[in-house]
Parts: sequence; structure tokens; C-alpha cells
Amino acid sequence: ARISEGRVRLRAGTLYAALDRLKADGLVISDKEEVVDGRLRRYYRITPEGAEQLAAEVDRLRANAAAAATRLGLAGGTA
Repeated sequence: ARISEGRVRLRAGTLYAALDRLKADGLVISDKEEVVDGRLRRYYRITPEGAEQLAAEVDRLRANAAAAATRLGLAGGTA
């Protein structure tokens, strides 16, 4: 929620299911676990393959945003 400025809010079940899929695909790895205030906190780290796929997704989203801005007639193709 913080990173997306409130636009995206994930429940724990949704978040951990996504992390489990990313881990199974080799895109993230478990880094460490610790107990904070009686609750287990897990940390993950992106893998080199995950970073490559993330960069490709950023490029794809930028291209889509530029195409949308162009269709809207926004100057320079950026919103």
C-alpha cells in the first residue's frame, strides 16, 4: 500500500500466495525469518532472473503508458 500510494492493498493470504509462486518460479528467494511482536516476519530477495523479468515488465508497462498517452494526445507521449 505504501509503495503504490494506497492504490494496491494486498491481504496476507494474497501476498504470501504471490510470493510462493515467485519463489517457485525462481524469481525471489527466502532471505531470512524473524519473530517480531510475536509474529513471524519473512524477508525475500529478488534473484538475478527476477530482476531481469522485473526490468522487462517495467519496459512493457512504460511502452503501454506511452501508447496510451499518445492516444490521449498528451505532449511527448508521457502522462
